[in-house]
Amino acid sequence: MIGQFEDDDVTEVVNFRHFTSILYFNLLLKYTHADKSVCSRSRDDSSQASGPRRSTCPHLQYCRPRRGWEANPLIYVGLRGMGKTVLLATAVKELQDRGWLAGYAEARRDVEPGVAVANIIAEGSRLLDGEKKLRRVLRGVTRSIGRGRLEVNASGTVAVEVEVGPTRTDLFGDLVRLFGELGEAAREDGVGVALLIDELQTLKRADQTTLIQAFAKVRSFPIVLIGAGLPYLPEDLSKANTYAERFRYERIDRLPMIDVREAIVAPAMDEGVSWSPDALQRVIDASSGYPYFVQLYASETWEAAAPRVGTEITMAHVEQAEGPVHQQLDVGLYAARYDRMTPSEREYVNTMVGLMEAGAERLEEARVPDLSSFYTANERVRSGDVARALDRQITQVGPVRDRLIHKGIIHSPARDRLEFSVPGFADYVRRRGEAENL
Repeated sequence: MIGQFEDDDVTEVVNFRHFTSILYFNLLLKYTHADKSVCSRSRDDSSQASGPRRSTCPHLQYCRPRRGWEANPLIYVGLRGMGKTVLLATAVKELQDRGWLAGYAEARRDVEPGVAVANIIAEGSRLLDGEKKLRRVLRGVTRSIGRGRLEVNASGTVAVEVEVGPTRTDLFGDLVRLFGELGEAAREDGVGVALLIDELQTLKRADQTTLIQAFAKVRSFPIVLIGAGLPYLPEDLSKANTYAERFRYERIDRLPMIDVREAIVAPAMDEGVSWSPDALQRVIDASSGYPYFVQLYASETWEAAAPRVGTEITMAHVEQAEGPVHQQLDVGLYAARYDRMTPSEREYVNTMVGLMEAGAERLEEARVPDLSSFYTANERVRSGDVARALDRQITQVGPVRDRLIHKGIIHSPARDRLEFSVPGFADYVRRRGEAENL
């Protein structure tokens, strides 16, 4: 359905899903903050005259097996809603197009890494060229990887069975042996193996350690981990094994204003649609540079406007979209976060909101200009101030703060500083508190 037009309408009404797709693709290229330089060719590039192929995921230029190359894991870190999962999905597709064995899995605390790895291998094997050595190796594979067991069925398809009960094998040894065989075959094929794992921070510490040690052991082979997680993931992985300090970490953060503007305007221009200056600025201000908000505000505004080629999106369309946007955020994003907090966590969050409001009032009294700028000082509070406001020692409330950080509700952008992970959450907490006190 994405990118389709209404055939019966000669003016071609642009499907808003198409707009959203192009918009998010634009964001992908922007918030990686990297040079979009030339990467290796896909397996379909048969002619040198066709020219170099550009990567849709800029950091994948780093994943090019070559003489002396060591596979060092690439990890995207950032808050929720920044697009890490979209980056991984795009990377999987691009690597598969290059002929790599690549697949995606989302880490879960209750699922052993061996099962995730087995699923990735099974997924990636379906698209491999039948003549490749990698494919021939997989046809003969029947083995356990921890609780995950790879088997080849009668049709030659690699399948996964999950074993119940205690693990009977050494997961580290299983991973090293499998990675070594796949890496050797990939090297002969002139490609690589990539395991893309999301939400790495949810793994148990022991499982993180096993994965890190296994990838360290096979780093001379063209097999690489590409992962993603919340901002505290590098520290967690380093505690699991110090080899993780050598990983390449790429921070995915909020978009600067100029990039938000381009991400909204460029895809609309491609469809022959323009934005009025005031409508564009309203969306830029409302989004606070948060990629998910940019997508949500722009796509809802696009739907409200139902623009045709040659028309303009106006402030009236943005205002019409704000109601649905706020409803989606309140019922979905904000409520989901608030409802999973414990009473002590809500107390901590409510105290943060109170301190932020007090800070905003002081700024206003001091007549600090441009309170509507992208990142205002009142978005952050000191963790020590929260403890004092609760009349407790900072060590007493530390565990509550840490739980909120691990749930992705707050984060610490700098030492002794805290802020909410998504814009507008403080206002939601305030409004919800007022409603509950009526």
